[in-house]
Amino acid sequence: MDQEEVYPEENQTPQEDYLEDHQSVTVAPPLEGGFSKYMREYRLLNSLLVSLLMLTIIMSSIWGMMMGLALSGEGNSDFSDGGTAPAAQKQEKQKVVKLMQRQKKAQPTTQQTFRTTAISDITLPDFNELDVKDLAPVVEAAAPTMSAAGMNNDKMTKAMAGIGLALPKTMQQRCDPKKRIARLKSGGGKTMTETAIVKGLNWLKATQSEDGSWGAKDKNENGEPIKADAHHKKAMTGMALLCYLGHCELQDSPDFGPTVQKAISYITSMPPDEPVGAGNRGSYSHPIRTYALCEAYTMTKIKKLEVYAKRAAELVIKGQNENGGWAYAYGKGPAAHTDLSVAGWNIQALKAAAYTGIEISGLDEAMDKAIKYVKECQDKAGKFAYQRGKGGKASLTGTGVLSLQIWKNAKSEEAEKGLEWIVQNEAVITEWSKVDVYGWYYNAQACFQATGVSGGSKFWKAWNKDFQKTVTSNQAADGHWPHGNHFHGDSDVYRTTMAILMLEVYYRYMPTTKV
Repeated sequence: MDQEEVYPEENQTPQEDYLEDHQSVTVAPPLEGGFSKYMREYRLLNSLLVSLLMLTIIMSSIWGMMMGLALSGEGNSDFSDGGTAPAAQKQEKQKVVKLMQRQKKAQPTTQQTFRTTAISDITLPDFNELDVKDLAPVVEAAAPTMSAAGMNNDKMTKAMAGIGLALPKTMQQRCDPKKRIARLKSGGGKTMTETAIVKGLNWLKATQSEDGSWGAKDKNENGEPIKADAHHKKAMTGMALLCYLGHCELQDSPDFGPTVQKAISYITSMPPDEPVGAGNRGSYSHPIRTYALCEAYTMTKIKKLEVYAKRAAELVIKGQNENGGWAYAYGKGPAAHTDLSVAGWNIQALKAAAYTGIEISGLDEAMDKAIKYVKECQDKAGKFAYQRGKGGKASLTGTGVLSLQIWKNAKSEEAEKGLEWIVQNEAVITEWSKVDVYGWYYNAQACFQATGVSGGSKFWKAWNKDFQKTVTSNQAADGHWPHGNHFHGDSDVYRTTMAILMLEVYYRYMPTTKV
């Protein structure tokens, strides 16, 4: 059958025709899958997830690049012995010693505190059973406390970085318990030596005055109280502080933190460049105090100590006599009383100043002049005299040798002649009543430093044969050392600090021929 033709009514417009036609059409919805429906209904959430994924990928890429750069620039963190370093390690002259945070909290009043791990709180096993790997090395850096950082934002930022402490290579071994014991052992040290050191430090702790000084409770060789003047207190406080620093005991040591803190406070409680006064006392007390100020700054980086160390060292340089030595009251001219005993402490003070890294005008020149003076004090037998032109003295031969060793002359003929005399005449002494702790303080260091020179180990071997047994076996039960051979101005604190410092020789300064 033919389809019926339908025609529009005559009165309809074209627009009405269009509308009528389209209203009659039913449009079917497109076929839609489950995934398409999910994407349509949750398109906002999906966009967010995609953005997070892209951000994660980008951040991971950036982090990977940063870690790659950091690891590629990481240096060797191991410690080195004294001597010449390989070329690849030339930048490690001052390594970073990372210091571990203490368990006990200290409340220092100075500007900056670094935390160390002391050997004093470790029970030492029998020496033959000692395994150095059982003593954890110091590998972490402790950021200074908020109180130490101060209120300045820039200073606080730097302080909170807490990257550790740069120490001269020769001083690094003392601040790692593992390496400290290893050095003690490799140098022929015994458990009894470390035990004696800690025992002595405990005695010093018990005899410290409330103001942080030593000397007010001091006694002479007869056990009688002495009248300690300001010079005696400064000298003894400097010596005691050097003992603690030699064992790397700083402000927050668990056993000795407050002791060290008070000692630093005391030596900074008076001007660093005050006149030494008349007589010989100031020409000893000032360089000893300078020695302690410089070493304390090197190990703590306390800002106040930097200023004090610089000014104190400058006074030492200013006080040098024209002949290269140092005189009583830092006197000038040919008539001044210059002697090697006074010179020895001022030389040690300037070497400690050199280790600080502080720019100190005239230091090198002063040390060069001092070495010329020291050489002029040696006699034909190899001994060093109290004054130029006089006969050599047993008590000052080590002074002369050590002075040469610490400034460019470790390999000199004069140093070797002095060492030969020491091992032939002083190393054979085994009776405490014959021991002059002043001379032995220098002898122990000189013989140990000789190991940094080719063929020099023979001197240390000869010295160490009976040395530590003689010193440790004569320590009193309470930790101090009794009177031995006579020395003018002898006292309990003086003797004990000298004994501790000579026993710390195994790790306090590593031998080196470099300045």
